[in-house]
Amino acid sequence: MSHALSMHKHAAARAFKTFVRQPLGSLLILVMLGIALTLPLALYLIVQSNQHMLGQLTSTPQITVFMALSAEQKDINAVQASLQKRPEFSQVEYVSKQQALAQMQDSMGEQDLVSMLDENPLPDAFVLTPKPDTTPAQLQALQAELATLPMVDLAQMDAEWMQTLYRINHVVRQLVWFLAITLCVAFVLVAHNTIRLQILTQKEEIEITKLLGAPSSFIRRPFLYQAWWQGFLALLISVGLCWYLIQVSTPMLKSLFAPYGIQMTWRFFNLPELAVLLGLMTVLAIGGASFATRQHLRHFRAKTH
Repeated sequence: MSHALSMHKHAAARAFKTFVRQPLGSLLILVMLGIALTLPLALYLIVQSNQHMLGQLTSTPQITVFMALSAEQKDINAVQASLQKRPEFSQVEYVSKQQALAQMQDSMGEQDLVSMLDENPLPDAFVLTPKPDTTPAQLQALQAELATLPMVDLAQMDAEWMQTLYRINHVVRQLVWFLAITLCVAFVLVAHNTIRLQILTQKEEIEITKLLGAPSSFIRRPFLYQAWWQGFLALLISVGLCWYLIQVSTPMLKSLFAPYGIQMTWRFFNLPELAVLLGLMTVLAIGGASFATRQHLRHFRAKTH
């Protein structure tokens, strides 16, 4: 067991020295991978932070149901009884036409609105507050259903702009998945190509090692660790860039959303997310390197026979 650990430690140290011997080339590859990884990671943080912001805007958009002007009191009572029985709403508030006119009069200040009107043109209405866990799709279905109630003239939903934010958030989420998949493929290809070039660079050393009887696992191990170091350092650069982006943009976001009463802050990665990123990077890097070593070391073995 100690011998195996010693061999892995030696292979990891040898692979790390490869980066030290080629600082400029290694740095360019790491920066390229780090910047490429930053885009999907930053978009992921935007999606997660946006979820927190949406929760601060308002619990749920309200739906206002306007009764027809010809509706009688019995029609209003029937609709109110129907609405209060529905489990989708946490609050049902009735606003009579007299209350609505009085509120309009208050908003106009000293101008006498009542004396200017022959009759009250405003309808009776119900202000409905759906439960907080109601999705935008369910809200739209509720709005359409309420508009069909007897003697209901219109069902209008407030904060339609909030639904637009949900749609944008959904689009960004899909974009994150698309970029994540494409960049995972690119990460494997870069790891494969880098290890292939290293194998060709160390061609004579590998052939001599094979002639001395070294097993393929011994020759392959440093290249696998080299791919792992490459992925680990690129991920470290990417996470660092995300942290820098958060530090730079947070003051601007706070000043932008403060007038609306929204505390907009970036959300950084937690430990489970960092562990998932490290595990995914390990699988991709070693997968690409394994394919390269198996392909090219087999070619060297055929030449030595």
